[in-house]
Amino acid sequence: MSARRTRVAAFIVTALVFVGILVPEVHYVPIWDGRVYALCAVNAASHGLAGLSMESLRCGGHPTQAFIGILALSQVIRFGDVAALHITNIALGLAALACIRVVLARLFPDPAHAIRLDIVTVLCAVHPVMLSTLIQPNVDFGVYVFFFATLAALLSGRLWWATLAGTLLCFSKETGVLAYGVMMGLYVLFRAFEEKGAPAERLRRVLPMWMTSLPLVLFGVHVLWWNTTHFQSAVWTQTYQQGAQYGFHFLDFTGATFRSYATGIFVIGFMWVISALIAADLMRGGAGMARGLPKRSVPGADARRVTYVTVLTFVLVYLLTSYRTWTNLRYFALLYPLLVIVGYASVVRLAIPRRFATGLLCATGLLFVLSIYRSVDPFARLMYGTFPTGEHDMYRMASINGEYPGPGRDELVYNLQFTGYHHAQNALFRALRPTDSTVFATTGMARWNVWSQLDRETHERTLQQTGVIVPRYLTEVDLLASPDRPRDVWFVDFSFRPDHDGALASLKAVYREVGTMGASADGHVLFAHHLQLITR
Repeated sequence: MSARRTRVAAFIVTALVFVGILVPEVHYVPIWDGRVYALCAVNAASHGLAGLSMESLRCGGHPTQAFIGILALSQVIRFGDVAALHITNIALGLAALACIRVVLARLFPDPAHAIRLDIVTVLCAVHPVMLSTLIQPNVDFGVYVFFFATLAALLSGRLWWATLAGTLLCFSKETGVLAYGVMMGLYVLFRAFEEKGAPAERLRRVLPMWMTSLPLVLFGVHVLWWNTTHFQSAVWTQTYQQGAQYGFHFLDFTGATFRSYATGIFVIGFMWVISALIAADLMRGGAGMARGLPKRSVPGADARRVTYVTVLTFVLVYLLTSYRTWTNLRYFALLYPLLVIVGYASVVRLAIPRRFATGLLCATGLLFVLSIYRSVDPFARLMYGTFPTGEHDMYRMASINGEYPGPGRDELVYNLQFTGYHHAQNALFRALRPTDSTVFATTGMARWNVWSQLDRETHERTLQQTGVIVPRYLTEVDLLASPDRPRDVWFVDFSFRPDHDGALASLKAVYREVGTMGASADGHVLFAHHLQLITR
């Protein structure tokens, strides 16, 4: 078999593993922020192609027209079909993996690296954070996909393709604009200074790249047009800030949010294995520089390109962790494959024997696969702590900076365990067979986008808008404030609720508990407390 066919066969195996992990989740109906983006794509497609516009494809206050436009097309074909959303994302994920493999080939062109590069691609395919980012619809996944499409085209010398992919990147989220600007800015610098020469000569080297500025120009024009014609700013800002620039804290490396970010990037899901390799490489390089030793080589690599991607990675780590919001790991989606790639460069630079290096990469891949389904990373458990979901544990993702008064909500999207909140609800609803008049309640802090309409035949959660049941979904505040309280209520106790939640206890003044029903699926257990109104 030729080398090319071997590489194609290896990628097919990677793709089969990738798809095989995700197919069981294609009917997952999003909760939390994922529901915001899923409904945005569905609603944009509600009037067919004619309904797709700059306004309808803007989601969550972000300029998301490119990525959401692709998701919305799946809904034009199959309106309200959540599987169509996920299948579209899976296809985009396969394209991103192909681009990552191209990037690896450009960085390490020596055929001696080929097998290990295939394994590195598998590591990117089975990374737990990446898989959770894919299955939970969000625009950070679009940033990840188009970032690597742009990088692959750029390193392949296909500037017009890089420009096209860069445009899609910029119109996926503001993060994409930042990533594209850094990527192109560094590439221009590397190109200008790759050889000695006068300033005019260096300028001539980069002038042929003029078209790569077009995505930034288009985005700038879009911002001016949007801000002139719309009330809301084109660039997302937190509600308490006057502008996006106020979210940056460039010199703060000690705050709780920074520690939470760093743990989520460098530790969680056995990422500490990759981080340890990079750290060992940096320490050895620093020691060599202090002793005046010659610069170490990366055998079989394009040294200039490896340096470029390494610098790009660390600049993006710095910038993305400087913007402080919540510890939602999807914000750092593009960093995980970059760090894996830099980690492999460290393996080569450290001169780790090939067989041992191959075994180390394979072992890391197995740890990643284990982390897809279980929160067993000992260092992550130490850093975050855990909480029970019923049969298993998950990390208390909000514990480091206390941004949520419990384990977390969107913070819990770090592997595929979070989908159990969907599956356990389905098990409960199948058992209860609710109607439009059935009342469900939960604590207000847990209510955020956790409910959905139900299929009238199966009583399972759905995005469909016809043939559905919509029970009454309330909070304890709604029940206590209502002058016409429902007689029967099912109070659902989610495990991610606030730690010191008194919602159920507060209802005991007006409701008595007459029974409890439990439902379990995928390691999650939900308890529904049957409450009846106390009549006097």
